[in-house]
Amino acid sequence: MPVIKSQNILVENWLSIARDKNTPSVQFRSAIENIGLLLFSEAISQAVNGNAKTLVTRKDIKTPLKRTQANFIDQKHIYLIPILRAGLGMLAGIKNLVPEAKVAHVGLYRNEFTLQPHWYLDKLPKKITKRATFFILEPMLATGGTISEVLQRIIILGSVKIYVISALIASETKKALEKKFHPVHFYVAGIDPELNNKGYIVPGLGDAGDRAFNL
Repeated sequence: MPVIKSQNILVENWLSIARDKNTPSVQFRSAIENIGLLLFSEAISQAVNGNAKTLVTRKDIKTPLKRTQANFIDQKHIYLIPILRAGLGMLAGIKNLVPEAKVAHVGLYRNEFTLQPHWYLDKLPKKITKRATFFILEPMLATGGTISEVLQRIIILGSVKIYVISALIASETKKALEKKFHPVHFYVAGIDPELNNKGYIVPGLGDAGDRAFNL
C-alpha cells in the first residue's frame, strides 16, 4: 500500500505549527495530538471501507421519535499502539474517539551511534482474532528502523489490518517501507526530502519526543 499523504488543510496547518522551533511544548503537543486525531479519522474510514469492514456493527436503536438502524464501530477489536515516547502525544485524542479500544504500549530506543533500535517494552497481545485491527502511532518515520521492528512483530501475530499514523516520513524511508511492508497502510501529514547524518528528518520538526515532553 502506498504511503498516503493527507490533503486536509487542518493537518497541514497543525504540521506547520509543529515544525516551527518557536512553538512552545504545550502547543507542540496539541499539534501532534490533532494531527494524530485527523489522520486516524482518515485511516479508520478507509479501514471500514476496505479490509476491516468487520469493525462496523449495525444495531437497532430508538431515537426520541422512532426506531431506526444505526452503525457503530466495534471498538473491542481495535488496538492502538503508541511507540514510546513520542507516540504518546497522539494517543489522547484518538482514545477519545474510540474509548473502548485496547492500548498496547511498545518502547524502543535508538542507539545514537549505530541508529539501530532496541526493545525495552513490549505490551503487544500474544494472540489476536481475525478482526483485530492495529493503528500504530509514531509521529516520525525517519530511518524506518523502529517502525520496521514493530510491524514485524505485529505481522507475526497474524494481522493483515495494520495502519501507521505519522506526522512525517522521509522520502527514502517511504520508498523502503512501501516495498518491505506492502499490505500496511501509512497515513502521514508530510513527506520530507532527506535525513541528516544523525538520522533526523530534514527539514523535519526536530525530536518529537523531546519537544512534546519538554526534555
